[in-house]
Amino acid sequence: MNRLLIIIFLLIALTPSVFSQGARRKAVRVPPQPASGEKSPASRRELADASKQARDNLVSATQNYRASLEKLLALYSNEETRAAELVEKRRKLLDLGVIAKREVQESEQKLSEVRSKTEEVRKQISEADHMLAEVVAAEENEKKLAKAGDTSGLYRPNVVLIRYSGLTNWSLADAGKVQNFFQAKFGRPLPLSAWGQTATHDRLGFDHHNAMDVAVHPDSVEGRALMDYLRSEGIPFIAFRAPVAGSATGVHIHIGSPSHRISLKL
Repeated sequence: MNRLLIIIFLLIALTPSVFSQGARRKAVRVPPQPASGEKSPASRRELADASKQARDNLVSATQNYRASLEKLLALYSNEETRAAELVEKRRKLLDLGVIAKREVQESEQKLSEVRSKTEEVRKQISEADHMLAEVVAAEENEKKLAKAGDTSGLYRPNVVLIRYSGLTNWSLADAGKVQNFFQAKFGRPLPLSAWGQTATHDRLGFDHHNAMDVAVHPDSVEGRALMDYLRSEGIPFIAFRAPVAGSATGVHIHIGSPSHRISLKL
């Protein structure tokens, strides 16, 4: 009887240990989770891939749009040439007394309208060039900064672009002082190629509401003087000093915060 009691006591004492070992053997290892708000490496790669795809789509859409503008420009240029020839012909006929002055005026009005269309298309091509430069050059600059581990500093010169983050909350409402500086310094108006949001930016989904583009080369006398002034005033800018390979020149100084892609409207 005593021996039986001892055996029962030992079984009771050892049972929790056996169950505990079994539980440990069946436990499933849970991989560590990212901290709250922190994205996993896979999520970061997905975001990077999506961002690259969006940039590639914008570049492709802009190049296609620019190609269509080049075709339209060729048509308008031919039409302008014919209109100019007609004006010259009618002026000679007027001098000979063959036609009335009204016919000359009509041909001159037609020439003026065609020239306006041609100039507008050239402006749209320039805007497309600048958009291509901003997308391509900014991407190249980001790659170089990431490779070098440089994410600090307001002034960042680069082979492709020069970026100054600025210290002021600049807006187009403050553009007057930049225009006044350039007028006083060089005796001519600031050569603007894009002011705020344009039809080109709307069409291609590029947010340019609070920026303006100046058609000067950053390495020219005017470009260097303008950048020095902007830095002295704490006004943000990005100067694009290289062309977009195989598509456009895109050389200009973008005054204001960097533009961002909003939505594609094609």
